[in-house]
Amino acid sequence: MQFHWRGPKSTFLGTALALSVAVLPAGCAVGGQDLAVQPSAEDTGFSSLGNYLSARHAEAVGDTKAAATFYRLALEDDPDNIDLLRRAYFFSTVEGDVSGAAPLAARLMVLDPGASIASLVVSADLAKQGQFDDLATLVGKTAQQGLNGFLNPVLEAWAKAGAGDYEGAIAALNGLDANPGYLTLKTQHAALIAEMMGKDKDAETFFQSYLKSGDQPSLRGIQLAGGYLVRHGRAAEARELAANYATRFPNSLLLADAIVGFGEGEDPPPLEVTNAAQGMAELHYGTAALLAESDLQTATMFVRLALHLRPDFPLAQLLLGQLMAAQERYDEAIAAYRSVDHRESLKLAASLAEAETQGAAGHLDEAIALYSKIADSRPDRLDALVELGDLLRREERFEEAAAVYTRAIKRLGTPDARHWTLFFGRGVSNERTERWAQAESDFLKALELSPEQPFVLNYLGYSWVDQGINVERAKDLIERAVAQRPKDGYIIDSLGWVHYRLGEYDEAVTTLERAIRETPDDPTINDHLGDAYWMVGRRLEARFQWERALDLSKDAELSANLQKKLDTGLTAPKPVSSKTAAGKKGR
Repeated sequence: MQFHWRGPKSTFLGTALALSVAVLPAGCAVGGQDLAVQPSAEDTGFSSLGNYLSARHAEAVGDTKAAATFYRLALEDDPDNIDLLRRAYFFSTVEGDVSGAAPLAARLMVLDPGASIASLVVSADLAKQGQFDDLATLVGKTAQQGLNGFLNPVLEAWAKAGAGDYEGAIAALNGLDANPGYLTLKTQHAALIAEMMGKDKDAETFFQSYLKSGDQPSLRGIQLAGGYLVRHGRAAEARELAANYATRFPNSLLLADAIVGFGEGEDPPPLEVTNAAQGMAELHYGTAALLAESDLQTATMFVRLALHLRPDFPLAQLLLGQLMAAQERYDEAIAAYRSVDHRESLKLAASLAEAETQGAAGHLDEAIALYSKIADSRPDRLDALVELGDLLRREERFEEAAAVYTRAIKRLGTPDARHWTLFFGRGVSNERTERWAQAESDFLKALELSPEQPFVLNYLGYSWVDQGINVERAKDLIERAVAQRPKDGYIIDSLGWVHYRLGEYDEAVTTLERAIRETPDDPTINDHLGDAYWMVGRRLEARFQWERALDLSKDAELSANLQKKLDTGLTAPKPVSSKTAAGKKGR
Protein backbone atom coordinates (compact mmCIF):
# COMPACT_ATOMS: atom_id res chain seq x y z
CA MET A 1 0.00 0.00 0.00
CA GLN A 2 1.36 3.49 -0.81
CA PHE A 3 0.60 6.65 1.13
CA HIS A 4 0.99 10.29 0.26
CA TRP A 5 1.97 12.73 2.97
CA ARG A 6 -0.36 15.60 3.71
CA GLY A 7 -0.13 18.33 6.29
CA PRO A 8 -2.94 19.00 8.76
CA LYS A 9 -6.02 20.69 7.44
CA SER A 10 -7.24 23.56 9.55
CA THR A 11 -10.86 22.87 8.66
CA PHE A 12 -10.60 19.09 8.31
CA LEU A 13 -13.14 18.21 10.98
CA GLY A 14 -15.27 21.32 10.90
CA THR A 15 -16.02 23.51 13.89
CA ALA A 16 -14.74 22.63 17.37
CA LEU A 17 -16.34 23.99 20.54
CA ALA A 18 -15.48 26.99 22.68
CA LEU A 19 -15.18 25.49 26.12
CA SER A 20 -14.42 26.69 29.63
CA VAL A 21 -11.03 25.58 30.92
CA ALA A 22 -12.86 24.51 34.07
CA VAL A 23 -14.14 21.46 32.19
CA LEU A 24 -10.58 20.23 31.60
CA PRO A 25 -8.65 18.07 34.06
CA ALA A 26 -5.83 19.44 36.17
CA GLY A 27 -3.37 17.58 33.97
CA CYS A 28 -4.49 19.69 31.01
CA ALA A 29 -3.60 23.03 32.54
CA VAL A 30 -2.63 25.75 30.11
CA GLY A 31 1.03 25.69 29.21
CA GLY A 32 1.69 22.04 30.02
CA GLN A 33 5.30 20.97 29.34
CA ASP A 34 4.87 17.23 28.90
CA LEU A 35 6.63 16.82 25.56
CA ALA A 36 9.36 14.28 26.16
CA VAL A 37 12.90 15.68 26.40
CA GLN A 38 12.59 18.45 23.83
CA PRO A 39 15.42 20.98 23.50
CA SER A 40 14.88 24.57 24.55
CA ALA A 41 15.31 27.51 22.23
CA GLU A 42 18.68 28.22 23.90
CA ASP A 43 19.81 24.64 23.25
CA THR A 44 19.02 24.88 19.56
CA GLY A 45 20.52 28.32 19.18
CA PHE A 46 17.54 29.33 17.04
CA SER A 47 15.49 32.47 17.38
CA SER A 48 11.73 32.29 17.60
CA LEU A 49 11.57 32.99 13.87
CA GLY A 50 14.23 30.35 13.25
CA ASN A 51 12.22 27.76 15.17
CA TYR A 52 9.10 28.67 13.22
CA LEU A 53 10.85 28.47 9.85
CA SER A 54 12.45 25.16 10.85
CA ALA A 55 9.03 23.84 11.84
CA ARG A 56 7.44 24.90 8.56
CA HIS A 57 10.25 23.30 6.58
CA ALA A 58 9.94 20.08 8.59
CA GLU A 59 6.18 20.07 7.98
CA ALA A 60 6.68 20.65 4.25
CA VAL A 61 9.04 17.68 3.89
CA GLY A 62 6.97 15.39 6.11
CA ASP A 63 9.38 15.31 9.08
CA THR A 64 6.68 15.28 11.73
CA LYS A 65 9.11 14.62 14.59
CA ALA A 66 11.08 17.79 13.86
CA ALA A 67 7.85 19.71 13.20
CA ALA A 68 6.53 18.77 16.64
CA THR A 69 9.78 19.87 18.30
CA PHE A 70 10.16 23.21 16.54
CA TYR A 71 6.49 24.23 16.77
CA ARG A 72 6.66 23.66 20.53
CA LEU A 73 9.82 25.75 20.72
CA ALA A 74 8.29 28.55 18.64
CA LEU A 75 5.24 28.47 20.89
CA GLU A 76 7.37 29.27 23.96
CA ASP A 77 7.84 32.80 22.64
CA ASP A 78 4.28 33.25 21.37
CA PRO A 79 2.09 31.01 23.58
CA ASP A 80 -1.28 32.28 22.34
CA ASN A 81 -0.54 32.10 18.62
CA ILE A 82 -3.46 30.14 17.22
CA ASP A 83 -1.59 28.88 14.17
CA LEU A 84 1.32 27.63 16.30
CA LEU A 85 -1.05 26.01 18.80
CA ARG A 86 -2.90 24.20 16.04
CA ARG A 87 0.26 22.80 14.52
CA ALA A 88 2.02 22.10 17.81
CA TYR A 89 -0.77 19.97 19.28
CA PHE A 90 -1.39 18.18 15.98
CA PHE A 91 2.21 17.15 15.37
CA SER A 92 2.77 16.34 19.04
CA THR A 93 -0.16 13.94 18.78
CA VAL A 94 1.14 12.47 15.53
CA GLU A 95 4.40 11.78 17.35
CA GLY A 96 2.57 9.98 20.16
CA ASP A 97 2.75 12.64 22.90
CA VAL A 98 -0.99 12.84 23.51
CA SER A 99 -0.58 13.91 27.15
CA GLY A 100 1.67 16.78 26.08
CA ALA A 101 -0.61 17.74 23.20
CA ALA A 102 -3.81 17.81 25.29
CA PRO A 103 -3.14 21.12 27.13
CA LEU A 104 -2.23 22.77 23.85
CA ALA A 105 -5.43 21.49 22.27
CA ALA A 106 -7.42 22.70 25.28
CA ARG A 107 -5.93 26.17 24.99
CA LEU A 108 -6.65 26.26 21.29
CA MET A 109 -10.30 25.33 21.90
CA VAL A 110 -10.66 28.40 24.14
CA LEU A 111 -8.86 30.80 21.80
CA ASP A 112 -10.33 29.53 18.54
CA PRO A 113 -13.89 28.16 18.50
CA GLY A 114 -13.25 27.08 14.91
CA ALA A 115 -10.37 24.76 15.87
CA SER A 116 -10.20 21.47 14.04
CA ILE A 117 -9.71 18.21 15.91
CA ALA A 118 -8.50 19.54 19.22
CA SER A 119 -11.44 18.08 21.16
CA LEU A 120 -10.49 14.54 20.11
CA VAL A 121 -7.06 14.91 21.70
CA VAL A 122 -8.47 16.36 24.91
CA SER A 123 -11.18 13.69 25.06
CA ALA A 124 -8.63 10.90 24.71
CA ASP A 125 -6.58 12.28 27.58
CA LEU A 126 -9.69 12.69 29.75
CA ALA A 127 -10.60 9.05 29.10
CA LYS A 128 -7.04 7.96 29.87
CA GLN A 129 -7.42 9.65 33.28
CA GLY A 130 -10.86 8.14 33.87
CA GLN A 131 -12.63 11.50 33.91
CA PHE A 132 -15.72 10.34 32.04
CA ASP A 133 -18.18 12.90 33.40
CA ASP A 134 -15.97 15.73 32.13
CA LEU A 135 -15.54 13.81 28.88
CA ALA A 136 -19.29 13.50 28.39
CA THR A 137 -19.69 17.24 28.98
CA LEU A 138 -16.94 18.07 26.51
CA VAL A 139 -18.19 15.81 23.73
CA GLY A 140 -21.81 16.81 24.27
CA LYS A 141 -20.94 20.42 23.50
CA THR A 142 -18.82 19.70 20.41
CA ALA A 143 -20.23 20.64 17.02
CA GLN A 144 -20.92 17.51 14.98
CA GLN A 145 -19.42 18.40 11.63
CA GLY A 146 -17.04 16.54 9.36
CA LEU A 147 -15.65 13.40 10.96
CA ASN A 148 -17.03 14.61 14.28
CA GLY A 149 -20.46 13.84 12.84
CA PHE A 150 -19.88 10.15 13.48
CA LEU A 151 -17.09 10.27 16.07
CA ASN A 152 -18.80 12.41 18.69
CA PRO A 153 -21.93 10.28 19.24
CA VAL A 154 -19.73 7.21 19.76
CA LEU A 155 -17.33 9.09 22.05
CA GLU A 156 -20.25 10.42 24.08
CA ALA A 157 -21.65 6.90 24.33
CA TRP A 158 -18.38 5.55 25.71
CA ALA A 159 -18.09 8.52 28.08
CA LYS A 160 -21.49 7.76 29.54
CA ALA A 161 -20.68 4.04 29.67
CA GLY A 162 -17.48 4.89 31.54
CA ALA A 163 -19.55 6.89 34.01
CA GLY A 164 -21.89 3.90 34.49
CA ASP A 165 -24.84 5.34 32.55
CA TYR A 166 -25.90 2.49 30.25
CA GLU A 167 -29.17 4.04 29.09
CA GLY A 168 -27.45 7.33 28.38
CA ALA A 169 -24.75 5.53 26.41
CA ILE A 170 -27.23 3.79 24.12
CA ALA A 171 -29.24 7.01 23.73
CA ALA A 172 -26.08 8.88 22.68
CA LEU A 173 -25.60 6.44 19.79
CA ASN A 174 -28.99 7.51 18.43
CA GLY A 175 -27.16 10.59 17.18
CA LEU A 176 -25.96 8.38 14.32
CA ASP A 177 -29.50 7.61 13.12
CA ALA A 178 -29.65 10.52 10.69
CA ASN A 179 -27.24 8.72 8.36
CA PRO A 180 -28.17 5.13 7.40
CA GLY A 181 -24.53 4.50 6.52
CA TYR A 182 -23.65 4.68 10.22
CA LEU A 183 -25.85 1.69 11.19
CA THR A 184 -22.90 -0.72 11.27
CA LEU A 185 -20.90 1.66 13.48
CA LYS A 186 -23.83 2.21 15.80
CA THR A 187 -24.75 -1.43 16.30
CA GLN A 188 -21.15 -2.58 16.75
CA HIS A 189 -20.42 -0.08 19.50
CA ALA A 190 -23.83 -0.58 21.10
CA ALA A 191 -23.08 -4.32 21.24
CA LEU A 192 -19.67 -3.74 22.80
CA ILE A 193 -21.11 -1.37 25.41
CA ALA A 194 -23.95 -3.77 26.23
CA GLU A 195 -21.67 -6.79 26.65
CA MET A 196 -19.13 -4.79 28.68
CA MET A 197 -21.89 -3.64 31.05
CA GLY A 198 -23.44 -7.09 31.41
CA LYS A 199 -26.54 -6.46 29.30
CA ASP A 200 -26.39 -9.80 27.46
CA LYS A 201 -29.87 -9.67 25.99
CA ASP A 202 -29.24 -6.25 24.47
CA ALA A 203 -25.78 -7.34 23.31
CA GLU A 204 -27.36 -10.23 21.42
CA THR A 205 -29.81 -7.87 19.71
CA PHE A 206 -27.10 -5.40 18.76
CA PHE A 207 -24.65 -8.01 17.50
CA GLN A 208 -27.36 -9.56 15.33
CA SER A 209 -28.26 -6.12 13.97
CA TYR A 210 -24.59 -5.51 13.25
CA LEU A 211 -24.23 -8.76 11.32
CA LYS A 212 -27.42 -8.07 9.37
CA SER A 213 -26.76 -4.39 8.70
CA GLY A 214 -26.15 -4.92 4.99
CA ASP A 215 -22.39 -4.35 5.11
CA GLN A 216 -20.05 -7.32 5.06
CA PRO A 217 -18.45 -7.49 8.52
CA SER A 218 -14.81 -6.47 8.74
CA LEU A 219 -12.19 -8.84 10.06
CA ARG A 220 -12.21 -6.94 13.35
CA GLY A 221 -16.00 -7.18 13.39
CA ILE A 222 -15.79 -10.95 12.96
CA GLN A 223 -13.34 -11.16 15.83
CA LEU A 224 -15.63 -9.13 18.10
CA ALA A 225 -18.95 -10.66 17.07
CA GLY A 226 -17.50 -14.16 16.80
CA GLY A 227 -16.03 -13.90 20.27
CA TYR A 228 -19.44 -12.94 21.63
CA LEU A 229 -21.08 -15.92 19.92
CA VAL A 230 -18.51 -18.38 21.29
CA ARG A 231 -18.82 -17.00 24.80
CA HIS A 232 -22.52 -17.75 24.52
CA GLY A 233 -22.17 -21.32 23.28
CA ARG A 234 -22.52 -20.66 19.54
CA ALA A 235 -19.09 -21.50 18.18
CA ALA A 236 -20.54 -22.98 14.97
CA GLU A 237 -22.04 -19.61 14.03
CA ALA A 238 -18.73 -17.92 14.73
CA ARG A 239 -16.88 -20.39 12.49
CA GLU A 240 -19.39 -19.77 9.73
CA LEU A 241 -18.68 -16.04 9.94
CA ALA A 242 -14.97 -16.72 9.63
CA ALA A 243 -15.48 -19.16 6.74
CA ASN A 244 -17.49 -16.57 4.81
CA TYR A 245 -14.72 -14.03 5.31
CA ALA A 246 -12.11 -16.56 4.21
CA THR A 247 -14.03 -17.06 0.98
CA ARG A 248 -13.87 -13.32 0.29
CA PHE A 249 -10.26 -12.86 1.44
CA PRO A 250 -8.46 -16.21 1.21
CA ASN A 251 -5.01 -14.69 1.78
CA SER A 252 -5.84 -12.85 5.00
CA LEU A 253 -2.94 -13.15 7.42
CA LEU A 254 -5.08 -12.00 10.32
CA LEU A 255 -7.93 -14.45 9.85
CA ALA A 256 -6.48 -17.01 12.25
CA ASP A 257 -6.23 -14.31 14.91
CA ALA A 258 -9.86 -13.37 14.33
CA ILE A 259 -11.05 -16.94 14.95
CA VAL A 260 -8.89 -17.87 17.94
CA GLY A 261 -11.19 -19.63 20.37
CA PHE A 262 -13.84 -20.38 17.77
CA GLY A 263 -13.03 -24.11 17.65
CA GLU A 264 -14.66 -26.95 19.55
CA GLY A 265 -12.98 -27.61 22.87
CA GLU A 266 -10.99 -24.38 22.86
CA ASP A 267 -11.23 -21.79 25.56
CA PRO A 268 -13.49 -18.97 24.33
CA PRO A 269 -11.75 -15.72 23.53
CA PRO A 270 -11.76 -13.21 26.39
CA LEU A 271 -13.85 -10.07 26.31
CA GLU A 272 -12.01 -7.67 24.01
CA VAL A 273 -13.38 -4.41 25.43
CA THR A 274 -13.46 -4.35 29.20
CA ASN A 275 -13.58 -0.58 29.83
CA ALA A 276 -14.64 2.62 28.13
CA ALA A 277 -11.11 3.72 27.22
CA GLN A 278 -10.65 0.49 25.24
CA GLY A 279 -13.98 1.12 23.51
CA MET A 280 -12.78 4.56 22.42
CA ALA A 281 -9.54 2.95 21.24
CA GLU A 282 -11.61 0.69 18.97
CA LEU A 283 -13.23 3.77 17.43
CA HIS A 284 -9.93 5.55 16.84
CA TYR A 285 -8.27 2.44 15.44
CA GLY A 286 -11.14 1.93 13.00
CA THR A 287 -10.93 5.57 11.91
CA ALA A 288 -7.16 5.31 11.41
CA ALA A 289 -7.59 2.19 9.26
CA LEU A 290 -10.24 4.01 7.23
CA LEU A 291 -7.96 6.99 6.57
CA ALA A 292 -4.67 5.14 6.08
CA GLU A 293 -4.90 5.06 2.29
CA SER A 294 -5.92 8.68 1.82
CA ASP A 295 -4.52 10.82 4.64
CA LEU A 296 -1.36 9.49 6.24
CA GLN A 297 -0.89 12.14 8.93
CA THR A 298 -4.47 12.13 10.17
CA ALA A 299 -4.43 8.32 10.20
CA THR A 300 -1.27 8.43 12.30
CA MET A 301 -2.93 10.84 14.73
CA PHE A 302 -5.88 8.49 15.20
CA VAL A 303 -3.74 5.40 15.74
CA ARG A 304 -1.72 7.35 18.32
CA LEU A 305 -4.97 8.20 20.12
CA ALA A 306 -5.91 4.51 20.07
CA LEU A 307 -2.57 3.50 21.57
CA HIS A 308 -2.77 6.28 24.16
CA LEU A 309 -6.02 4.73 25.34
CA ARG A 310 -4.89 1.11 24.97
CA PRO A 311 -1.09 0.79 24.73
CA ASP A 312 -1.20 -3.00 24.22
CA PHE A 313 -3.64 -2.90 21.28
CA PRO A 314 -2.00 -5.33 18.80
CA LEU A 315 -3.89 -4.25 15.69
CA ALA A 316 -3.09 -0.60 16.39
CA GLN A 317 0.59 -1.46 16.94
CA LEU A 318 0.62 -3.24 13.59
CA LEU A 319 -1.05 -0.30 11.84
CA LEU A 320 1.39 2.15 13.44
CA GLY A 321 4.25 0.12 12.00
CA GLN A 322 2.69 0.28 8.55
CA LEU A 323 2.24 4.04 8.81
CA MET A 324 5.82 4.54 9.99
CA ALA A 325 7.12 2.38 7.16
CA ALA A 326 5.11 4.46 4.68
CA GLN A 327 7.00 7.51 5.94
CA GLU A 328 10.32 5.64 5.57
CA ARG A 329 10.79 5.77 9.33
CA TYR A 330 12.01 2.23 9.26
CA ASP A 331 13.52 1.92 12.74
CA GLU A 332 10.27 3.11 14.33
CA ALA A 333 8.26 0.79 12.09
CA ILE A 334 10.38 -2.17 13.14
CA ALA A 335 10.00 -1.20 16.81
CA ALA A 336 6.21 -1.06 16.39
CA TYR A 337 6.12 -4.48 14.71
CA ARG A 338 8.27 -5.97 17.45
CA SER A 339 5.91 -4.62 20.09
CA VAL A 340 3.15 -6.88 18.73
CA ASP A 341 3.14 -9.87 21.07
CA HIS A 342 -0.26 -11.42 20.84
CA ARG A 343 -1.76 -14.33 18.99
CA GLU A 344 0.29 -16.28 16.50
CA SER A 345 -1.17 -14.88 13.29
CA LEU A 346 -0.72 -11.29 14.40
CA LYS A 347 2.86 -12.08 15.29
CA LEU A 348 3.25 -13.66 11.84
CA ALA A 349 1.83 -10.55 10.18
CA ALA A 350 4.13 -8.33 12.25
CA SER A 351 7.19 -10.46 11.44
CA LEU A 352 6.43 -10.40 7.72
CA ALA A 353 5.93 -6.64 7.87
CA GLU A 354 9.22 -6.27 9.73
CA ALA A 355 11.04 -8.32 7.09
CA GLU A 356 9.53 -6.16 4.34
CA THR A 357 10.61 -3.02 6.20
CA GLN A 358 14.14 -4.36 6.68
CA GLY A 359 14.32 -4.86 2.93
CA ALA A 360 12.97 -1.38 2.21
CA ALA A 361 15.58 0.06 4.58
CA GLY A 362 18.33 -1.69 2.62
CA HIS A 363 19.04 -4.25 5.36
CA LEU A 364 18.95 -7.14 2.91
CA ASP A 365 20.75 -9.72 5.02
CA GLU A 366 18.40 -9.09 7.94
CA ALA A 367 15.35 -9.27 5.67
CA ILE A 368 16.46 -12.51 4.01
CA ALA A 369 17.28 -14.10 7.36
CA LEU A 370 13.91 -13.15 8.85
CA TYR A 371 11.94 -14.35 5.80
CA SER A 372 13.87 -17.63 5.90
CA LYS A 373 13.19 -18.05 9.62
CA ILE A 374 9.46 -17.45 9.11
CA ALA A 375 9.32 -19.83 6.14
CA ASP A 376 11.03 -22.59 8.12
CA SER A 377 8.78 -22.10 11.15
CA ARG A 378 5.56 -22.05 9.13
CA PRO A 379 5.74 -24.85 6.52
CA ASP A 380 1.96 -24.55 6.11
CA ARG A 381 2.16 -21.06 4.59
CA LEU A 382 3.55 -19.50 1.42
CA ASP A 383 3.74 -15.87 2.53
CA ALA A 384 7.37 -15.67 3.58
CA LEU A 385 8.65 -17.57 0.54
CA VAL A 386 6.64 -15.46 -1.88
CA GLU A 387 7.85 -12.21 -0.35
CA LEU A 388 11.43 -13.49 -0.17
CA GLY A 389 11.30 -14.46 -3.83
CA ASP A 390 9.94 -11.03 -4.72
CA LEU A 391 12.70 -9.31 -2.72
CA LEU A 392 15.44 -11.35 -4.37
CA ARG A 393 13.96 -10.70 -7.80
CA ARG A 394 13.84 -6.93 -7.16
CA GLU A 395 17.48 -7.12 -6.12
CA GLU A 396 18.24 -8.95 -9.40
CA ARG A 397 19.38 -12.06 -7.54
CA PHE A 398 17.44 -14.10 -10.06
CA GLU A 399 19.03 -17.52 -9.49
CA GLU A 400 18.17 -17.39 -5.79
CA ALA A 401 14.72 -15.97 -6.51
CA ALA A 402 13.86 -18.83 -8.88
CA ALA A 403 14.89 -21.38 -6.24
CA VAL A 404 12.72 -19.70 -3.59
CA TYR A 405 9.70 -19.55 -5.91
CA THR A 406 10.19 -23.25 -6.63
CA ARG A 407 10.07 -23.99 -2.88
CA ALA A 408 6.83 -22.02 -2.63
CA ILE A 409 5.29 -23.82 -5.61
CA LYS A 410 6.14 -27.20 -4.04
CA ARG A 411 4.22 -26.14 -0.93
CA LEU A 412 1.30 -25.02 -3.01
CA GLY A 413 -0.53 -28.21 -3.90
CA THR A 414 -3.11 -27.48 -6.58
CA PRO A 415 -2.76 -23.84 -7.70
CA ASP A 416 -5.72 -21.56 -8.37
CA ALA A 417 -6.13 -18.17 -10.02
CA ARG A 418 -4.55 -16.17 -7.18
CA HIS A 419 -1.28 -18.11 -7.53
CA TRP A 420 -0.41 -16.71 -10.96
CA THR A 421 2.09 -14.40 -9.26
CA LEU A 422 4.27 -17.33 -8.19
CA PHE A 423 4.67 -18.66 -11.71
CA PHE A 424 5.12 -15.15 -13.10
CA GLY A 425 7.84 -14.35 -10.57
CA ARG A 426 9.67 -17.57 -11.31
CA GLY A 427 9.20 -17.00 -15.03
CA VAL A 428 10.84 -13.57 -14.83
CA SER A 429 13.70 -15.01 -12.79
CA ASN A 430 14.22 -17.84 -15.27
CA GLU A 431 14.05 -15.47 -18.25
CA ARG A 432 16.64 -13.19 -16.70
CA THR A 433 19.00 -16.15 -16.18
CA GLU A 434 18.54 -17.23 -19.83
CA ARG A 435 16.48 -20.34 -19.10
CA TRP A 436 13.86 -19.48 -21.64
CA ALA A 437 12.16 -22.87 -21.92
CA GLN A 438 11.42 -22.89 -18.18
CA ALA A 439 10.45 -19.21 -18.25
CA GLU A 440 8.02 -19.67 -21.12
CA SER A 441 6.43 -22.63 -19.35
CA ASP A 442 5.96 -20.54 -16.21
CA PHE A 443 4.42 -17.63 -18.12
CA LEU A 444 2.01 -19.96 -19.90
CA LYS A 445 1.04 -21.53 -16.57
CA ALA A 446 0.43 -18.06 -15.10
CA LEU A 447 -1.86 -17.28 -18.05
CA GLU A 448 -3.65 -20.57 -17.61
CA LEU A 449 -4.43 -19.55 -14.03
CA SER A 450 -5.26 -15.91 -14.87
CA PRO A 451 -5.83 -15.59 -18.64
CA GLU A 452 -6.25 -11.80 -18.77
CA GLN A 453 -3.51 -10.79 -16.34
CA PRO A 454 -1.98 -7.77 -18.13
CA PHE A 455 1.52 -8.09 -16.66
CA VAL A 456 1.87 -11.68 -17.82
CA LEU A 457 0.36 -10.90 -21.22
CA ASN A 458 2.84 -8.07 -21.62
CA TYR A 459 5.95 -9.86 -20.35
CA LEU A 460 5.39 -13.00 -22.41
CA GLY A 461 4.39 -11.01 -25.47
CA TYR A 462 7.40 -8.71 -25.23
CA SER A 463 9.75 -11.66 -24.68
CA TRP A 464 8.45 -13.37 -27.81
CA VAL A 465 8.78 -10.16 -29.84
CA ASP A 466 12.27 -9.51 -28.51
CA GLN A 467 13.31 -12.96 -29.71
CA GLY A 468 11.42 -12.71 -32.97
CA ILE A 469 9.17 -15.69 -32.22
CA ASN A 470 5.38 -16.01 -32.15
CA VAL A 471 5.15 -12.34 -33.13
CA GLU A 472 1.54 -12.28 -34.27
CA ARG A 473 0.43 -14.10 -31.15
CA ALA A 474 2.59 -11.76 -29.09
CA LYS A 475 0.85 -8.81 -30.68
CA ASP A 476 -2.52 -10.22 -29.66
CA LEU A 477 -1.34 -10.72 -26.05
CA ILE A 478 0.03 -7.20 -25.78
CA GLU A 479 -3.05 -5.61 -27.36
CA ARG A 480 -5.13 -7.35 -24.70
CA ALA A 481 -2.80 -6.00 -22.03
CA VAL A 482 -3.00 -2.44 -23.40
CA ALA A 483 -6.80 -2.65 -23.49
CA GLN A 484 -6.75 -3.29 -19.74
CA ARG A 485 -4.03 -0.73 -18.90
CA PRO A 486 -4.33 2.01 -21.52
CA LYS A 487 -2.21 4.47 -19.49
CA ASP A 488 0.69 2.11 -18.75
CA GLY A 489 3.69 3.40 -20.72
CA TYR A 490 5.63 0.15 -20.42
CA ILE A 491 2.85 -1.98 -21.86
CA ILE A 492 2.18 0.55 -24.62
CA ASP A 493 5.93 0.43 -25.39
CA SER A 494 5.66 -3.33 -25.84
CA LEU A 495 2.93 -2.84 -28.44
CA GLY A 496 5.03 -0.22 -30.21
CA TRP A 497 7.94 -2.63 -30.29
CA VAL A 498 5.72 -5.31 -31.85
CA HIS A 499 4.86 -2.89 -34.66
CA TYR A 500 8.55 -2.11 -35.06
CA ARG A 501 9.60 -5.76 -35.28
CA LEU A 502 6.85 -6.39 -37.84
CA GLY A 503 8.16 -3.51 -39.95
CA GLU A 504 5.09 -1.39 -39.27
CA TYR A 505 7.19 1.69 -38.58
CA ASP A 506 4.52 4.38 -38.86
CA GLU A 507 2.34 2.50 -36.37
CA ALA A 508 5.41 2.01 -34.17
CA VAL A 509 6.08 5.77 -34.09
CA THR A 510 2.48 6.59 -33.19
CA THR A 511 2.35 3.97 -30.45
CA LEU A 512 5.78 4.73 -28.99
CA GLU A 513 5.03 8.46 -28.89
CA ARG A 514 1.97 7.54 -26.83
CA ALA A 515 4.19 5.45 -24.52
CA ILE A 516 6.60 8.37 -24.07
CA ARG A 517 3.74 10.66 -23.07
CA GLU A 518 2.83 8.25 -20.28
CA THR A 519 6.39 7.36 -19.18
CA PRO A 520 8.79 10.04 -20.45
CA ASP A 521 11.87 9.12 -18.40
CA ASP A 522 12.35 5.46 -19.23
CA PRO A 523 15.55 4.89 -21.25
CA THR A 524 14.27 1.81 -23.09
CA ILE A 525 11.14 3.56 -24.34
CA ASN A 526 13.21 6.53 -25.51
CA ASP A 527 15.58 4.12 -27.25
CA HIS A 528 12.71 2.35 -29.01
CA LEU A 529 11.20 5.62 -30.16
CA GLY A 530 14.59 6.68 -31.51
CA ASP A 531 14.78 3.46 -33.55
CA ALA A 532 11.29 4.02 -34.94
CA TYR A 533 12.08 7.62 -35.86
CA TRP A 534 15.22 6.48 -37.69
CA MET A 535 13.27 3.97 -39.74
CA VAL A 536 10.76 6.61 -40.95
CA GLY A 537 13.55 9.01 -41.87
CA ARG A 538 13.29 11.35 -38.87
CA ARG A 539 17.03 11.14 -38.17
CA LEU A 540 17.51 14.26 -36.00
CA GLU A 541 14.64 13.23 -33.75
CA ALA A 542 16.06 9.72 -33.57
CA ARG A 543 19.41 11.02 -32.35
CA PHE A 544 17.68 13.26 -29.82
CA GLN A 545 15.82 10.24 -28.37
CA TRP A 546 18.99 8.14 -28.25
CA GLU A 547 20.87 10.93 -26.49
CA ARG A 548 18.06 11.29 -24.00
CA ALA A 549 18.01 7.53 -23.45
CA LEU A 550 21.77 7.56 -22.89
CA ASP A 551 21.41 10.32 -20.28
CA LEU A 552 18.74 8.27 -18.50
CA SER A 553 20.39 4.86 -18.79
CA LYS A 554 22.11 3.16 -15.87
CA ASP A 555 22.60 -0.09 -17.77
CA ALA A 556 26.04 -0.58 -19.30
CA GLU A 557 24.88 -2.78 -22.18
CA LEU A 558 22.07 -0.42 -23.16
CA SER A 559 24.41 2.57 -22.92
CA ALA A 560 26.95 0.90 -25.19
CA ASN A 561 24.30 0.11 -27.80
CA LEU A 562 23.02 3.67 -27.67
CA GLN A 563 26.48 5.12 -28.13
CA LYS A 564 27.08 2.85 -31.11
CA LYS A 565 23.86 4.09 -32.76
CA LEU A 566 24.82 7.68 -32.07
CA ASP A 567 28.22 7.06 -33.68
CA THR A 568 27.19 5.05 -36.74
CA GLY A 569 23.41 5.21 -37.06
CA LEU A 570 21.04 2.26 -37.18
CA THR A 571 21.23 -0.62 -39.60
CA ALA A 572 17.75 -1.44 -40.83
CA PRO A 573 16.57 -4.67 -39.20
CA LYS A 574 14.92 -7.44 -41.15
CA PRO A 575 11.25 -7.36 -40.14
CA VAL A 576 9.92 -10.57 -38.62
CA SER A 577 6.54 -12.09 -39.38
CA SER A 578 4.48 -14.98 -38.20
CA LYS A 579 5.83 -16.95 -41.15
CA THR A 580 9.52 -16.22 -40.57
CA ALA A 581 9.20 -16.48 -36.81
CA ALA A 582 7.57 -19.89 -36.74
CA GLY A 583 10.80 -21.82 -37.06
CA LYS A 584 12.86 -19.76 -34.58
CA LYS A 585 13.77 -21.13 -31.19
CA GLY A 586 13.80 -19.23 -27.96
CA ARG A 587 17.10 -18.66 -26.28
